[in-house]
Amino acid sequence: MSKKLQKLINIWGIKINLFSLDEFVDSVEMRIKNNEIPIHITGVNPETVVHASKDEFMRKAILNSDFVNIDNAFIVMTLRVLGYRVPERVATPDLFEKLLVLATKNHYNVFILGARENILNRAIENIKNDYPSISIKGHHGYYPRDKEQNIINEIEGFKTDMLFIAFPSPEKESFILKYKSIINTKLMLGVGGAIDCRGELIKRAPAILRNNGFEGIHRSLQNPLYYGKRYFTFYPKFLKIVFRQKNVENE
Repeated sequence: MSKKLQKLINIWGIKINLFSLDEFVDSVEMRIKNNEIPIHITGVNPETVVHASKDEFMRKAILNSDFVNIDNAFIVMTLRVLGYRVPERVATPDLFEKLLVLATKNHYNVFILGARENILNRAIENIKNDYPSISIKGHHGYYPRDKEQNIINEIEGFKTDMLFIAFPSPEKESFILKYKSIINTKLMLGVGGAIDCRGELIKRAPAILRNNGFEGIHRSLQNPLYYGKRYFTFYPKFLKIVFRQKNVENE
């Protein structure tokens, strides 16, 4: 199949869906209607690509996902340079918002897990202000691992339809792989920094910066110690992976 027509590609040892944001949501909604659940979604960025190149568990988590969204403008740019038709970046915070709309429309029960408790509480307050009829049945911040079974029982007890996990990688991938066949949900998505944005810990870049690939710079200026270090650590390693695979293909 021509690169221009592909909607699912295998590259850098993982897979990626070349969907627009609306195509993602439509695909999720269709699978839920067809009872093809649970749906496991993973977002990829240079950091996750680097982790997957070294960690078989992370690679398995991505390959076992039902959908993989491109959560990074640099990935979009790289794939376009390589000749792939990428309609747009599907940032996890944007996908999260669309799924909140879907949950509100279809009266799905939502549970949000992870993040610092004060940030999570503020995020939920803001979400409820924007979606007054949304059913957020439960939430829980970071917790001791010896309490994990209690958390699972709580999620199950609320008959959760959509479970959003705000752990960092690879903790969120580990949680999803461990429990997606156990917890009876329609959907699991690792939302990471989306809760920090909703909880006003991090302010998202204006749309003009997001649409032109500068959201990462905007974020790193707000927290250079954390985000700046991540970018300087993982972007060069990601480029090495890209060039190494390209050289192998050209041999």
